[in-house]
This record gives sequence, structure tokens and C-alpha cells, in this order.
Amino acid sequence: MNQPDLNHAFAALADPARRALVLTLARGPQTAGALAEPFAISRPAISRHLRVLREAGLVAARTQGRERLYHLAPDRFQEMSHWLSELETLWDEALLSLKQLVEEAE
Repeated sequence: MNQPDLNHAFAALADPARRALVLTLARGPQTAGALAEPFAISRPAISRHLRVLREAGLVAARTQGRERLYHLAPDRFQEMSHWLSELETLWDEALLSLKQLVEEAE
């Protein structure tokens, strides 16, 4: 994943409504109308949030009959998870080094 894609994906998840949509879609594909029901925002607002998530590569849609079913795009989430795992490894190494320095100083 290149840096602009990573930035775009994390920026899309900065909004709490979009994070809630992602959690809802993690349970399975849904239409925009079904997604809008539990939220206190309009269907057009849901559509705008879905567009942002699609543009970030986090959500995809497929047509089923006359409806569009939205679902998560696992590849982008795997790329983000990989990046976060690398960051976690760096932090673990830094904390281990700090621990060793503290223990040596005692």
C-alpha cells in the first residue's frame, strides 16, 4: 500500500459515523437504506459516507437486482493491519530497549 492510500484509508475512518458503518458492514452486506435505519442521519448523508469509504478502498458495492449491496473490502483492511503490525513491532522494540536501559541503571 502506498502512503497516499494509507492516509486516505485512515482519514476515512477518522469520522465516527464511518467507523460505525464499517462495524455494521462487518456483520454482512447491506443496502444504503438498511444502513441508514439505525443512524440518526439522513440517507443522503449515509450515501456520502459510503462514497468516502468506497473511495478509500474500505467498502465496495455490488448490484443485486435493483439494489446496491455494500460490503467491506478486506484487502484494504489487511494492508492497514500490516502497517499497524509493523508499527507495533517498532514500539515493542523501543519499549524493550527502554526496559533494558532502566534495568541496567538500577
